[in-house]
Order: sequence, then structure tokens, then C-alpha cells
Amino acid sequence: MNTLLKENQNLDEEVRNAQENLRLSANQMSKLTAELNEYKNRISANNQESETYRQRIQKLVSENTSLGDEVRNAQENLRLSAGQMSKLQNEFKLVCAENE
Repeated sequence: MNTLLKENQNLDEEVRNAQENLRLSANQMSKLTAELNEYKNRISANNQESETYRQRIQKLVSENTSLGDEVRNAQENLRLSAGQMSKLQNEFKLVCAENE
């Protein structure tokens, strides 16, 4: 009988220890879940920020390309204007030479 009582007490203690371990484990799981959710939220916020930056970079690259085209057109116009100025100067010289 004493042996059974001791076994019963040992089993009671084992059950209490197991319950305590389960309680601690549940707390740890809860903390880990909260931490994981926090990381998920931070990753989501970082992804949104990255997407915003990606869109801004895309817009800037597009603007840069447009500005490059405008600069090339302006350079071409300047080149053409310089050519026209040269022709006009030559004509002016001819007219002046004829009138002398």
C-alpha cells in the first residue's frame, strides 16, 4: 500500500511538472508567435517601403530618359542653328562684298 501511495505521489508530481512545463511552453509559444507576427509586420512595412522606392526610382529613370531626349534634341537644334548662322554669315559677307 505504501509503495502504491509513493508511486501515486510520484505520478502526481510528474503530472504537476508536466503541466508546469506545458504552461511554460504555452507562454513561450505565445511570446514566439507575437515576435513572429512583429517580424511579419516589419517585413510587410519594409516591402511596402521598398515598393514605394521602386516606383519612385522607375519614375526618376523615366524622367531622366525624357530629359536625355530633350537634351539631344536641344543639341541637334543648336547644331542646326549654328549651321544656319554660318550660312547667314557667309551670305552677309557675299552681300557686303558685292556692295563694296
